[in-house]
Amino acid sequence: MGRSGEAPISATDTVVAVVDRALTAMLTHSLAMALKRRARDLLWSLNEPKVKNPPIPSHVRSMLFVCLGNICRSPFAAHIASHQLAVNDAAGIRCDSAGIKTTQGGRSPREACEVAAEYGVSLVHHRPQMLTRSLVDAFDMVVVMESSQLQELRISYPDAADRLFLLSFFEVGLAGYERYNIPDPFSQPRTAYEACYRRIDGAVSRLIAAVVPSS
Repeated sequence: MGRSGEAPISATDTVVAVVDRALTAMLTHSLAMALKRRARDLLWSLNEPKVKNPPIPSHVRSMLFVCLGNICRSPFAAHIASHQLAVNDAAGIRCDSAGIKTTQGGRSPREACEVAAEYGVSLVHHRPQMLTRSLVDAFDMVVVMESSQLQELRISYPDAADRLFLLSFFEVGLAGYERYNIPDPFSQPRTAYEACYRRIDGAVSRLIAAVVPSS
């Protein structure tokens, strides 16, 4: 027994501890993460959700962007869309955002505010808005960030199915998980926000191009 009354650490225990630390490092290593992403993409490719976007309405006067908490993705998308619509002389198209599950005290994270600012978007004073039936009814297009959100809204608002859109479908060249999802960067490093907002910016550009007739 050791001085504290506990059994001394054996050589086996030492080896186990070393192996445990090595495994932990491997599982969090960038290579392991890349392998996990590939496995995830393969699963999505083999089990693609049976979803697709409906035709875009002929006269779009309003767009509502929706994510989970309405503090990271959807408010940024709404601001970007408003800016791009103004550039395309279509500022009359109204844009707003909402969340499927918001909290009263929710605020945009610091990383979201910092990265959004690089696009000329301020989220500092943004306050989340809960998605409601009246909001769904008030917009010509309701654009969500994830396949599960699209399916959830189709169940909750079946009569609005022809106005529900998945934003990632406006991107090109994607497969697997990314084709159906723009993942939530909440509580992740700044790089996750950068990747997320880069995708949203590009997808919204193509959405606007599809909505606003070319001159």
